[in-house]
Amino acid sequence: MSTIVITGGTDGLGRALAADRLGAGHTVIVVGRSEAKFRELARNGDAHFFQADLREVAENLRVTKEIAARFPVVDTLVLGAAYVHRDRQVTSEGFEHNFALYYLSRHIFASRLQEVLGAAERPLVLDTTVPGAPQDAVHWDDLQLERGYTWKIANLQSRRLGLLSALRLASDHVRYVLYNPGFVRTSHQGALGKTSRAMVGILAKVLGTPPEKAIRPMLDLIENRPETPLSAYLRGKRVELDTATSAEAERLHRETARLLEKPANRT
Repeated sequence: MSTIVITGGTDGLGRALAADRLGAGHTVIVVGRSEAKFRELARNGDAHFFQADLREVAENLRVTKEIAARFPVVDTLVLGAAYVHRDRQVTSEGFEHNFALYYLSRHIFASRLQEVLGAAERPLVLDTTVPGAPQDAVHWDDLQLERGYTWKIANLQSRRLGLLSALRLASDHVRYVLYNPGFVRTSHQGALGKTSRAMVGILAKVLGTPPEKAIRPMLDLIENRPETPLSAYLRGKRVELDTATSAEAERLHRETARLLEKPANRT
């Protein structure tokens, strides 16, 4: 049996994946905000819960430290935490919401759990950062998007940053997959207005794939991990990665290290 860590494992895709793995007898570690939702999920099986707001760097650092201390081997890390803000929001630590949740949190988990992943026989990072953002999506001089913010700009930037981070962290031993699950019939967590939420709900019912079905290609990747260090998939189909250089990845690594060294509540 294996050990799997799932961020965003109390709703939608992550919840369905956690339920499947528990049913198959694996150890499942769920990271999320709602312990009540976890209790409903974890009635059977070897389940563990770490409560955290993954928009906060301090919370990511705390939880990854606790996981590494309690679980010396992690076979699979699934990065799926999601929460939509259409307008620009800033965390208590001064980071733009999308940058914090969709880039920094994933980067911290994938980097801080490298040792316990490395201890597994065939470790895999399965990251729901959707590939396909253009090369010019990163605003190097304004990573927190204080100027000209739109949700689309923030989304594209976080996706490109995810690719660059994955490029640096993937290896011959720890494989890294950027995974696009497509449109999944979930609760679509986020600060959406009534009209937007109603429209998303209708589209989900008509076009969305049920989570229990949407996880099947993910399960196949977990059981049969790709042979290359870094790869990208749209559901069960492999797709070409955008061109990204190690120089860009190193630049992001240096900038991220600098940002993480700053104290909380920056001005």
